[in-house]
Amino acid sequence: MYYIIQFGSTKTPEIKKCLENCGQKTQTVDWKTHHKKPQGVKGVIFSGSPTMLSETDLAPYKEKISAVLEWNVPILGICFGHQLLGMLHGAKIYKGEEARENEKITVVEPNELLLDLNEQFDMMEDHTEGIELPENFIHIASSFQYPVEVMKHNQKPFYGVQFHPEVSGEDGMILFENFIHICKNYKA
Repeated sequence: MYYIIQFGSTKTPEIKKCLENCGQKTQTVDWKTHHKKPQGVKGVIFSGSPTMLSETDLAPYKEKISAVLEWNVPILGICFGHQLLGMLHGAKIYKGEEARENEKITVVEPNELLLDLNEQFDMMEDHTEGIELPENFIHIASSFQYPVEVMKHNQKPFYGVQFHPEVSGEDGMILFENFIHICKNYKA
């Protein structure tokens, strides 16, 4: 079962649909909920959000989400979820150019999350903020406008993608299939 934490994105149902199209069961919960590790959870996905982290108090997110980081399962942060994951590990956020269309993503460090994707691939963007690479994270991919498009913690199975694979067609599905594979093979 995959635990999807909803931060208010209208695209969250598409995350659920992508995972279910891969034959996976999901549970979607609001981020404000008290999160106890559900039995049988294989992976966690942090959704996007219309919230601007540069204009928001991080404390409530730390309070609610920090426990999830201790579950010892793979986590995939998408857009806002990517930024939040980075900020919970000390990254700085910044306002950038508005990105609301397909963007060319370039792999800078091969990684299992991007297996079977070309060295350059298109993904749908929908954001105006980005993060600097947090300490202890590996820089995996970038785009022209946003340097940190994909990152992974160097010891934990935490991944972040600035774009929205759930609305990016076949390449987005490949990324979800790769995340599912990572979760199935993860040994706690």
